[in-house]
Amino acid sequence: MSQRWVPPVLVAAILLVASVVPPGPVGGAAGPLPVDELLHAAGYAALAGALAGALATRERSTRRAATLSFCGAVAYGIGIELVQAGVPYRAFSLADAGANTLGALVGTAVVAEYRRRMRR
Repeated sequence: MSQRWVPPVLVAAILLVASVVPPGPVGGAAGPLPVDELLHAAGYAALAGALAGALATRERSTRRAATLSFCGAVAYGIGIELVQAGVPYRAFSLADAGANTLGALVGTAVVAEYRRRMRR
């Protein structure tokens, strides 16, 4: 495995473990969003950003890398939510899937903008 794939694999593994272990005492709110959704968004922003970094090559456009990383992170998030549906102390959550998607969008956009600025 190429070194550039270590970060997304590591982030994906952390998200998987955090998603299937018994939930801890996360709760409350941080502004308009619950802490749980903020954690989901942050995790999937990290995953999408790491994927975008791994997918970014000279041969692949930033737009293509961004699209692939966004789709990959969203698919992974939906997959994890489906896995949680079968775990007794977890449940499928549309709110979590939405937070995952929003986080993936932010992470992808940050890396795409960074790459755009670096090309100047």
